[in-house]
Amino acid sequence: MELFDKLGDTLVSVSKDATQKAKDISELARIRMEIHSKQDYINKLYQEIGRLYFEAHKDDEQQEFEDEITLLKDSQEVLEDLKRQKNQLKGTIKCDNCGQEMPSDADFCSKCGSKLEKTKKEEEVVIDPESEESAEDSTAQSESAEDSATQSDGEAVENSAVQTENEIQAK
Repeated sequence: MELFDKLGDTLVSVSKDATQKAKDISELARIRMEIHSKQDYINKLYQEIGRLYFEAHKDDEQQEFEDEITLLKDSQEVLEDLKRQKNQLKGTIKCDNCGQEMPSDADFCSKCGSKLEKTKKEEEVVIDPESEESAEDSTAQSESAEDSATQSDGEAVENSAVQTENEIQAK
């Protein structure tokens, strides 16, 4: 009888330990998920603060982050050019009022009704053989921007920070 009592006590003890370990693992997973969620939230807030700062100070004469703002403006121009190229290949144009993509032959936006403004690039594409050098520069910029676009947000931010740091050190 004593053997069965010891066996019963051992089983109860082991099951309590296993139950406690399962609770601990579950609690650890919940805490990790909450930490990750809060880190994402903080990163989004940092990003929003940076965007608001940029919007507020992009036209200031003396800028605290002049090099970074210049890089950001240049990147935005390249991105807009790439978007125009993409839309041209797709045969679409973007409504300036609401952002809806429309077929390039449309005169009005089907979402908001605004008249679609067609740029000269969208109306007629002429390749100048003398501008071959600038086309190569544009292709290099496009490839660089395309590489950045395919990276995850974290990698793009990290690479951008490293590139900015390298450019600042070079000056």
